[in-house]
Amino acid sequence: SVHGGGGGDLNTVSWPADEYLVRVWGTYGATYRISLLDKISPSYVGQISFLTNTGRVLGPYGQALGFMNLNRFDFSVPAGNQIAGFTGRASSFLNAIGVIYTPRPTTAPDLAVSLAQPSPALTATALSELPVAVTNQGNQATNTPLTLTMKLPSGIVSPAKFARNAEAWVCLNAANTITCTYKQSLAMGDTTVVRLPITPTAQTLNTAPGPFVANVAVVSGETNTANNTSPALALAATVQALNLTSIADPNYSQPLLHPVTIPKYALPLPNAFAAYFQHTPDTKSIPGTDSYNLDIKQINTHILPPGFPATPVYAYGDPARPDTFSYPAHTIKANSTAAGLNTLGLGKPVKVSFKDTRTGVKHLLPVDSSIHGAMAGEPEIRSIAHLHGIQYINQNSDGYPEAWISPSGKNGGQFNVTSPTVPVNLNPNDYGNNQEATLLWFHDHTLGITRLNVYAGLAGLYLLRDSNEQAMIDANNLPNGAYEIPLVLQDRMFHPDGTLAYPDLNPAVPGSPNPTLMPEFFGNVMVVNGVAWPFLEVEPRRYRFRVLNGSGSRFYNLTLSNNASFEVLGTEGGFLDAPAAVTSLTIAPAERYDIVVDFSAMGGQSINLANSANIPFPGGAAVTPNLDDQIMQFRVNQPLSASPNNPLPGALRATLPPESNPVIATPRQVLLAETTDNNGRILPILGTVANGLLGWMDTVTESPTAETFETWEIFNDTMDSHPIHLHGGHFKILSREPFTATVGINHSLLDIQYPGVAATPAAYEQSWKDTVITYPGEVTRIQVDFESAGLFVWHCHILEHEDHDMMRPMLVQ
Repeated sequence: SVHGGGGGDLNTVSWPADEYLVRVWGTYGATYRISLLDKISPSYVGQISFLTNTGRVLGPYGQALGFMNLNRFDFSVPAGNQIAGFTGRASSFLNAIGVIYTPRPTTAPDLAVSLAQPSPALTATALSELPVAVTNQGNQATNTPLTLTMKLPSGIVSPAKFARNAEAWVCLNAANTITCTYKQSLAMGDTTVVRLPITPTAQTLNTAPGPFVANVAVVSGETNTANNTSPALALAATVQALNLTSIADPNYSQPLLHPVTIPKYALPLPNAFAAYFQHTPDTKSIPGTDSYNLDIKQINTHILPPGFPATPVYAYGDPARPDTFSYPAHTIKANSTAAGLNTLGLGKPVKVSFKDTRTGVKHLLPVDSSIHGAMAGEPEIRSIAHLHGIQYINQNSDGYPEAWISPSGKNGGQFNVTSPTVPVNLNPNDYGNNQEATLLWFHDHTLGITRLNVYAGLAGLYLLRDSNEQAMIDANNLPNGAYEIPLVLQDRMFHPDGTLAYPDLNPAVPGSPNPTLMPEFFGNVMVVNGVAWPFLEVEPRRYRFRVLNGSGSRFYNLTLSNNASFEVLGTEGGFLDAPAAVTSLTIAPAERYDIVVDFSAMGGQSINLANSANIPFPGGAAVTPNLDDQIMQFRVNQPLSASPNNPLPGALRATLPPESNPVIATPRQVLLAETTDNNGRILPILGTVANGLLGWMDTVTESPTAETFETWEIFNDTMDSHPIHLHGGHFKILSREPFTATVGINHSLLDIQYPGVAATPAAYEQSWKDTVITYPGEVTRIQVDFESAGLFVWHCHILEHEDHDMMRPMLVQ
């Protein structure tokens, strides 16, 4: 208060130097705000002026006479001035004039952090989630990313890298300190909650690790930092022992984790195209080339949801960036060098050096040493990488199954190999990228253990762009950025300790080796991008999904649970001519499809991606309700952003010069058949129609000429469908047609008849492909463009079949 008598005595007071809003009033007989008026009789205030320390007079303010009235007025003190006193007229009974000053309102964010108890409650070695809430208590939105850090207590571990909240939070864990970045603005009054994945180690049993403390960095304009560090959180209970339900299965020597006990849609889908999930190329060592250095190591990853343990897997990664070792592997992005598809000049070749420095001698999974490629004392830890779908490739860079390497120093060239063969290549693989935009994938291709290495985690994506696709992206005619997401579909089984389970017994065939390879593998836990039954939070808009069937044996027949249609844009070799609308899509192992789902009319809904493909496909057992009939969930719960959501283009493919390679007139007739091996097990095998069954070591019978087109007629004389993949050539499907034949010597086919009508491929198959479904009892005709001379392979991409000799060498002349 500024005190003075009715005569206006001068009083010197201290006053802030900046400009303030000031309210002044006089009244009688009551306690109010700052001043206490102790005279109980009528009073008045006349006009008052204020004096400043610089000699300025502010006023006069108020009325000439204010008898028994409440007179209020506001005034401002100029910057650099202080109130020194006042002059004016008031009743002698008025003992004080209250001056209430309020700082001019400031506009700033004000962040506060708080923690909640982990959910579920901590159990030793099992995943839990620690909710961390960041609230903006200020009156201005944040305009810079938020940075949250937490030093994990002793005994608590977390993944090296993860994302949450529809990728809004991206977190890295280095030296057990989690650093998370929130890339969106946080409006005033809003809260974002990031659930940090944490796991107590086995040593924490019956203890209470902690406390947990999180800190959010000061953002631009923030002045109050008192709340930027959370109160310390102590656990409400000690770490308990893990106790999961197991079941016995006659095909497994050890108990299995009961799949029905695994909650669905409990973890978010990782986006393997996001920037944090990409490898960074070395662009300097070899000018004009993107180079990568990848190794393999064993890591623990969270495939299973909270309440379940981590799973040991094998992972590709860059040794210079330890956080890149992941399942699936980090994505490699490249640009096409093909004529007419590199008009932007972005195309470059890629070199990838694949190494294998794993320690240990035992594989994560049971190795059957009775099958070819694993029966001659080959080390269990070995590998060779194949870039599936690459065109114009040198045989030394293709990943020939016999050209494997091992940390032991042994390699495939030291064991029984075909003649001719491809030598072991210790140099980087050269990928010219001379082809259309598409999704490729790299995976292990080691003779005799491909199924095991891929199942254990050795697979990743290779995204190839070209100028035609980029033009559609730049015109906002294709969903891109956060709206383009890969879906790598796989199936798995687990033991109660979280380790991968793979069948090793075959009681249906007495006397089978132990462990033994099975004809096929079908897991009841559906995994997408390395997470069991994940969910994806989406906006009500179009999303582009790049779908890969990365399973070993399982086919998928994909539908949306609301029966909505979706658009297929392309196949393994590139775009279709135009989008093809479908309500279901059958996809075999190794096939890829480029699809768009429009969620625009589905706001607030949860839609499941469903599967109805029998096992084996197509005539086997039906899927199990609430297990392998469900794959993942889309939650249309995100606000629609301002990013364009344009209709798809009517035409997709670029106009390119027609192929001029000569066409070989005589079709090549090859055979898919079954027999039994020396142990009485089913042996799926390849061959020719004329000569019958042929194994891996038999003389090469497929010797096409490079830069020619050949028609292959693939006769499937088995009970199941087989996805046939050719290295060294891409093709288009011509037709499928039922056939009958007499089986001759060595399962050759005689007197072939065609009782039905040849069917053209489905609209969504009518583009270049590298893998084709061959249905039982049908001949599938494809026209193959053989691109490069060299020794390659063709095989069934059911990996259990491929490892059991359903693969043949192919010499392109």
